[in-house]
Amino acid sequence: MTIKIALIISIVLQFAAAIIALSLTRRTKTNIAWWLISIGFLLMAIRRVFEFFQLSESESRLVTGLLSTWTGVAISILMLGSLIFIKRIFNIQKRMDQLRKENESRVLSAIVRTEEKERLNFSKELHDGLGPLLSSVKMAISASRINEKSENGNTVLKNAEKLIDESITSLKEISNKLSPHVLNNFGLKKAVKSFISRLPASGTLTINFNSNLEERRYTYNLEVVLYRIICELISNSLQHSNARNVFITLMDDNQLLKLDYLDDGIGFDEAILETTNQGMGFANIRSRVKSLNGSIDIYTVPNEGVRVNVVIEKS
Repeated sequence: MTIKIALIISIVLQFAAAIIALSLTRRTKTNIAWWLISIGFLLMAIRRVFEFFQLSESESRLVTGLLSTWTGVAISILMLGSLIFIKRIFNIQKRMDQLRKENESRVLSAIVRTEEKERLNFSKELHDGLGPLLSSVKMAISASRINEKSENGNTVLKNAEKLIDESITSLKEISNKLSPHVLNNFGLKKAVKSFISRLPASGTLTINFNSNLEERRYTYNLEVVLYRIICELISNSLQHSNARNVFITLMDDNQLLKLDYLDDGIGFDEAILETTNQGMGFANIRSRVKSLNGSIDIYTVPNEGVRVNVVIEKS
C-alpha cells in the first residue's frame, strides 16, 4: 500500500513537472532542446502510471512491464537528444561571449585611438599655432625694450617678457602632455625616462625604472597605452601613496610585454577599486589594458604599498 501511495504522489509530481515544462516552451522561443525535455518529463509520468498498473493488475504485468521498459528507452533517447542540443546552445553562447569581448576590445581600442588622435591634433594646434605667436610677441617686446629709454617702461617690458617666457614653457609642457613627442620620435623606453626626468624634484620619492626595450618600436596604440598607464600610476603614487620608492620594470618577453609597477606607500583597501569616484584612475587603466586584450592584476593592502602587473600580447 505504501508503494502505491508513493507511486501516486510520484505520478502527480511528474505530470506537474511536465505541465510546467510545457508551459515554459514559449519563453524558451520553442527551442527544440526544451521540447525534448518536456516530452521526457511527460513520458516519465506515463512510465510511473505503467508501474502503478504493474502493482495493481497481475494479469497485465507483462504488458505494462514492456511498455514501461520501452518508455524508459524513449526517455533516455529524448534526454540524450536534449543534452546534445543544449551543448550546441552552450557552444553558441560561448561564441557569442567571445564575439562580445572582441567587440568590446575593438570599441575600447577605437576610443583610445580617437582620444590620442584628438590629443595629437590639439597638441599640434597649440605648438604650431599659439607657440609662434607668443615667440613673435616676445621678439617684438625684446626689440622695444632695447629702444626704450624710460626706466619704468623698461621694467614693464622685462616683466612682460618674463610672462611670455613662462607662457611658452607652459605651452610646451601642455603640448607634450597631450601628445608626448619623445614617444612618437624615440619610443616607449625613452618616453618613460623623459617623463620621469621632468617630474618635480622631490627628496622623498625615488623612481627606479628598468627595461630591456632599448630602441625597439611597437604599434602606436600599444606604446601610447603603456605610456599613459605608467604616467597614471606614477601620478597616483606622487599624489596619494606617500611612497619613498617606486620600482618600474617594463620587459619584452617573447610575444608579451610585461609591466610590473611597485611602490612602498600606504596602499589602500581594494574595495576602493569598485567605487566609481575613488577608483576612477584604476578604472581608466583597466579600460586601457582591456582595449589591447591584455590582463591586469592589482595587489594592495593598507600600509603595504601597491603592486600592479600588466601583461599585453604584442600584435
